[in-house]
Amino acid sequence: MRRLLICLLFVCQAVGSVELERLYETEVVVKSEQQQNRVVAIKKALKTVLTRVLAGDKVFQDPGVRKLLDNASQYTLEYQYSLVSNNIEHNDETRLMRVLFDEQALVKVLLTAQVGLWNEIRPSTLLWLVVEDEGKQKMFDAELMPEIDYALTKATREKGLPILYPIQDLKEKQLLSVSDVLSAYSERLLSVSWSYDVVSIVAAKIVNKGSCWKAEWTLYFDSKIRQWQGQCGSSQEVILNGFQGIYDHLARYYAIKPNLIELAPLILKISNVKNMNELERVTEYLDSLPMIMIATKLRTEAEYNIYRIFYQGDRQDLHNTLENDHILALETVSKIDDEQLKYKFLSK
Repeated sequence: MRRLLICLLFVCQAVGSVELERLYETEVVVKSEQQQNRVVAIKKALKTVLTRVLAGDKVFQDPGVRKLLDNASQYTLEYQYSLVSNNIEHNDETRLMRVLFDEQALVKVLLTAQVGLWNEIRPSTLLWLVVEDEGKQKMFDAELMPEIDYALTKATREKGLPILYPIQDLKEKQLLSVSDVLSAYSERLLSVSWSYDVVSIVAAKIVNKGSCWKAEWTLYFDSKIRQWQGQCGSSQEVILNGFQGIYDHLARYYAIKPNLIELAPLILKISNVKNMNELERVTEYLDSLPMIMIATKLRTEAEYNIYRIFYQGDRQDLHNTLENDHILALETVSKIDDEQLKYKFLSK
């Protein structure tokens, strides 16, 4: 059990990652279709988009980011109006505006700013959510809790976070109770979570206080346990606040840092990794190489474990190092100048 806990916390299992679409597209409410209101709404839309791709403290104080926001309309590919839903306060001129931004143009500018940039490949997070209403605690059920389901869906989209929910079948309910999810002793929670092929796990509780909701969040990721609480607010506000905390912690880990911009990126696909010990050996080996500044496990795909690395120096020198160590061998289908290299793990 202790090894299982360590393995989950140290991100050593296969990673279920998702390639997100429409990261640079969002919807905002605009007072009217008049130009001055449209300009304000587009700036607000761009700020929403940037909060789901940037990482770091005080990113909106960066001069490059501020300049982007001041010229938000220049990076707009298209916008489209539609009628607002009944649950949004509005007058006859209020509209919902969908805005699509120019991803390539934005990324080109953001890579020169002193902020981290998180791309579209993101690991799934398993969310164990307990809902307390009228003094009764229950696991989240989308069909029975439409208000919470709507808030979760909206927060997932706004923060660009792939979220998985436990299946809660009979076997799982026998293994894990509500009290186990909320317990300070996480071994049982992590043990049940193991089968979901994730590296980040969240245990949360939201409580209906009558006039508002409150929430408590616990994130298990990267050998650390992080906890935070939100202020009293609507269900949408407290859930979005919790997802913001999840995003902040994960983005700091996965985002491309400003000092890595000059480094060469490369995707390594490594086959013949048969068990957890071998996966740990491969990850530790990549981390140990002086040329490789960062090695991030992205996902498992068919027989390959896929890593994104940033390295210094020549591609051929990197390959020579990998070959000479006799831990990885280049597969015959790959060429050194390919954007993605396939290696085979030489188990001993």
